[in-house]
Amino acid sequence: MKFCTKCGNEITDEKLFCTYCGNDLRNEYTNDTESVNRNVSLNKTISLNKTEPVKDLDSNIITPVEESTSNIKMSKKSKIIMVLFAVLIIAFIVIIKVGNSLSDPSKVVTRFEKDVASNNASDLATILYSDDTRLKVDSKSIAPLLSYFKSTPTYFNEVVEDLKNDAISPKNIKSLSITSGNTLTLVNVGKRFLIFPKYKINIKPSYVKITSTVKDVTYSINNTKIGKSDTDNSAKEFGPYIPGNYSILANYKGDYVTLSKPYPVDLISSNNGITELSVFDDMSYLNISSDKANAEIYVDGKGTNVKVSEANHFGPIKSSSKIYATYIENGRTLKSEEYTVATGDTELYLSFENATNDLADVQTQLKDLLSNYATYFVMAVNTNSISLIDPYVTYGSSLYKAQQSYIPTTYATGIKEEIISTYITKYNISDDNKSGSITTSEVYNIIAKDGTPSTKTSRFVYTFKYIDSTSSYQLITINKAQ
Repeated sequence: MKFCTKCGNEITDEKLFCTYCGNDLRNEYTNDTESVNRNVSLNKTISLNKTEPVKDLDSNIITPVEESTSNIKMSKKSKIIMVLFAVLIIAFIVIIKVGNSLSDPSKVVTRFEKDVASNNASDLATILYSDDTRLKVDSKSIAPLLSYFKSTPTYFNEVVEDLKNDAISPKNIKSLSITSGNTLTLVNVGKRFLIFPKYKINIKPSYVKITSTVKDVTYSINNTKIGKSDTDNSAKEFGPYIPGNYSILANYKGDYVTLSKPYPVDLISSNNGITELSVFDDMSYLNISSDKANAEIYVDGKGTNVKVSEANHFGPIKSSSKIYATYIENGRTLKSEEYTVATGDTELYLSFENATNDLADVQTQLKDLLSNYATYFVMAVNTNSISLIDPYVTYGSSLYKAQQSYIPTTYATGIKEEIISTYITKYNISDDNKSGSITTSEVYNIIAKDGTPSTKTSRFVYTFKYIDSTSSYQLITINKAQ
């Protein structure tokens, strides 16, 4: 059997041209069956790919061509792809619904209410936020805020209402600042799953500005040390802190006063986020003067080793401190008037006028005591009458006993005495004016029995005491002065 080499149509032996395509068979005739079969095989493949009936070249019987194995496999893949695509669509719809539900800003507000009501600090901390990285937001740091909500329920209700209003149109975190009105604001802080908005409750940071009139005051907030004043009349800002109730402790230890005072602080009420606090307003420096420049200053009963002449900038001193000065004069410690420092005082005058007048009065009494004693002592010697000195010498004292012996003995010898002069050279008076000693210089004229006069000068040290019953001083002892 022969075939046309151009179209593959069957050719009878006697044909010189293909009756199907007109191909010239004279030069192309061939008995190479394998070559023809290859062409036929190619045509079969083309026909099978077109899924059309073809002729069986061996049997001349037309048979239908079945679908290829490769097409069957592609159909299964398509079904799998379609199923996966459907699953992805369903999953996407579910994610959208869940994401929208999770991103509902009103749910954040509801969660906030429940956490505060149940005191669930750990969960509350997860929905609170601050873009200030210095502000630590955790279950411990938000305790002052929870405490404020509990102590001020009306404020908590106001916050909830504001957050509900925010949920209608949440703000963007980047649009807020420290001057923003509300302490807590519902804000968009980014994206969840790169698609859905993420909402949290932003906390406006709080700061405290502390002023102090004096240097070296140390500050602690809720038992944590935060700093100190570096200069007099200083102002320092500390923070940021979670808004709420705090206690600031101010401590000061100086040369003349030690103070420790707590100050309750509300870090919510300030609109600009900065709460101002002034500590130890009652402390100040004083310019002290006195009529006794060398007097030593005492504060609340304690000596300072500072003289009035050195106290141009004395302090700091708290108000209500009691200040006086002492000065030794004629053996007597004088005490100035005691002054209580008032808030705002800057000048203080320590007067010794009353003390000086008191001392002068005591000295006058002691001068009179010595003069009267000397006068009546001479009279007692000349008359042998010891009772004349009774008002001036304590009965039974050492001096009284000595004169009990001297007066009658001297009288018996016929000696007469006359007083020429007496004066006090030194005073030593107790601070309460109740006792002390005096050093005297006394000049007497001694007349012997035969009438011969002689002058005798003596120096004595007398001790004395104040007798309440007579409101006067009396002499107790006598010794020769060194």
